[in-house]
Amino acid sequence: MKDWLYGLKKTTRDIGYQLTQRMKKKQVMWAERDSSIKERYFVSSAVQFVLDEEFDHDDPITVEMMPLYQCLHINEKLGRRAEFRRSFTEDRSDQLNLILASPVQFVLTNLTSFASMLHDIIGFFIVEHNIMASAPDFRSKSDVDALWETGIAKLSDIIARNIQTIREDSEVAGVLQEMLTTFTYVMEENANDVRKLRELMMAIFES
Repeated sequence: MKDWLYGLKKTTRDIGYQLTQRMKKKQVMWAERDSSIKERYFVSSAVQFVLDEEFDHDDPITVEMMPLYQCLHINEKLGRRAEFRRSFTEDRSDQLNLILASPVQFVLTNLTSFASMLHDIIGFFIVEHNIMASAPDFRSKSDVDALWETGIAKLSDIIARNIQTIREDSEVAGVLQEMLTTFTYVMEENANDVRKLRELMMAIFES
């Protein structure tokens, strides 16, 4: 089980990167779609996602879950399901904390560190949603929502600590806004509550 959890580190970043690249392509398509509309009006991202379904032919992102299911089965046979669930919850919380403790710099030449953090967060929650969907009696929506609330709070704190640096460099602010916009769309498309993310972006870029 520990090996599987450790292996998720690379898997989650790869997933986050793939979904980020896909969303960037969608954003280009959205801009082209909007430019073709004669009557200008706001089209929400939720509507854009629906419009995209006809043209979205990307392969679904898959995560190898067999090691988890095997451990769950074994612990159920041993009568240790509750203990295993608690241990797993603690391990996943620790993994999210490690992601959000990664050093990041808000300078134009090294924004890749923050991009990697966003990729890790995306991948982390894709795994969580996969577990929740396939084993809802083991991983509940409230479990995942609690982690998401923690993640957004810590991400907000990271940005707040660096807000002066961000606002002093318009190029950094511009790139960061693009990164966070794409990140928000990815998380929204994958059934996460992004209201606090949008509030964060308004506080940074519209105040």
